[in-house]
Amino acid sequence: MDRYYFARQEILQWLSDTLRVPVEQIDLTKPLPEVGLDSLDAVHMVATIESIIRQELPEDIIRRVSCLGDIFEMMREKIAAA
Repeated sequence: MDRYYFARQEILQWLSDTLRVPVEQIDLTKPLPEVGLDSLDAVHMVATIESIIRQELPEDIIRRVSCLGDIFEMMREKIAAA
């Protein structure tokens, strides 16, 4: 297993706890508000991701992405580049 996989699983678990839904019910293709993340949750999620991967994400990441899958893709790229 690689670093991205473990980071992804940890973040999905954080999302599951935050949204109070099973991980399996989190749709990575839906826009953040449709998943149930408000703006404060989204900021907290970015901080959580940065803490887990020990890298900063772009400050405007929330405006640049359309769904959770986009965030995971950006995270994968950051990890691969490190």
